[in-house]
Amino acid sequence: MKKSPVAITIRSFDTSGELKQKIEDEFSVIYTNNSGARLSEDELVRAINDSEYVIAGTERFSKRVLESAKKLQAISRVGVGIDAIDTIAAARLNITILNTPEAPVIAVTEHALALLLAILKRIPAYNSGVRQGDQSIQPGLLLSGKTVGIVGLGRIGFRFASLLSQVGCYIRYYDPYLKVPVPENWRSSSSLEELVGTSDIVSLHAAPKSDGTPIIDASILRKARPGLILINTARGSLIDENALEQAIQAGIISAAGLDVFSKEPYTGTLLKYPQIIITPHVASNTLESRRQMEYEAVENIIRVKRRSTL
Repeated sequence: MKKSPVAITIRSFDTSGELKQKIEDEFSVIYTNNSGARLSEDELVRAINDSEYVIAGTERFSKRVLESAKKLQAISRVGVGIDAIDTIAAARLNITILNTPEAPVIAVTEHALALLLAILKRIPAYNSGVRQGDQSIQPGLLLSGKTVGIVGLGRIGFRFASLLSQVGCYIRYYDPYLKVPVPENWRSSSSLEELVGTSDIVSLHAAPKSDGTPIIDASILRKARPGLILINTARGSLIDENALEQAIQAGIISAAGLDVFSKEPYTGTLLKYPQIIITPHVASNTLESRRQMEYEAVENIIRVKRRSTL
């Protein structure tokens, strides 16, 4: 029986051992991205030209890319966000889009916490200073007792809020689409303006807007409590980076921890501010969660493929 062709376009994927065997039992692997880099649109067109299935990362599946792949039946994303995929075009072309929403939850939660603690405890500055012979100290801040505003109480936002609640934080949240019950001592905010104006720390865990415009812009930042700390491990498009830079300069935002940006890899002017801690979109990239995401991505396309052959 002829096996269905699959392209592995994600920039890093473990094709060894059990997972490799699992793929090869079901599919014919006709392309693997071994470059270590995110594929461009032209590269993606060539890579998936003869594929029925794709195991994808954060590369952009535009309308042009999708329309070029005449045989494509499903894209299985290793990760949560599908905003890099033109879902309207995919629906029109009857291409199924799958993701792995459960696997990254703990990893991203821990990364958000790590960014926050690094800011409060001045860890990057101390690490750099000591290595340069500077033993001077400045007081850090406690996490316990802080009011933390959570934007989006999905899987990750809810877990992050739960974790911070256990260490003595007061939780506020803004989520107009909330569908789950929350603890009675968490306080809802009616707007983003209210949330940023009443929180010491705001952490973003929301999906991007459909038009890609930021939810944290200059008008929102003007309402922020002075000295606000901002954490973003969700989507780069959620923050207007120019407005953030101006808010840093004005002292409205005292610090930020950012793992995602509007354009990646990030090379912009926020790099010059030591009070902004930056990581290169790696929040979900732990060995454990990565294995789980890859496993789930493969399981997803196997399930879709078997269903299509019934």
